[in-house]
Amino acid sequence: MDLEDCNQITDTTLHNLNIGCPQLSSLSLSHCELLTDNGLSEFCGTHRDIIQILELDNCPLITDAAFEFMKPMKILERVDLYDCQNITKDAIKKFKQYRPDVEIQAYFAPITPPTAAQPSRQGICRCCTIL
Repeated sequence: MDLEDCNQITDTTLHNLNIGCPQLSSLSLSHCELLTDNGLSEFCGTHRDIIQILELDNCPLITDAAFEFMKPMKILERVDLYDCQNITKDAIKKFKQYRPDVEIQAYFAPITPPTAAQPSRQGICRCCTIL
């Protein structure tokens, strides 16, 4: 099921999917920015024996705790976590140690470098240079 860019998806939606779609084997929730760990926890528990692919790209409220919910998922093959701001590289590494069979696709935006401080040029106007 592909629910990418459905920006009104909430934890309640996941609860309803648990009831109405108990046989989901693949779910894309990319850009579903209202989802939290609570909804994901319930979903992972309900679908632990059948879900193979879980896409959570750009879900800013999903945190490292999500990996605890995914550990018991028996046939999980792949998890996508591109641009999930609250997922850390360390948590991915720990999960991979526990479940090396699961492919994790993640992307971390590069850190914006700080602006370089301008050297102090006391007594010299901006248009002058020291030779």
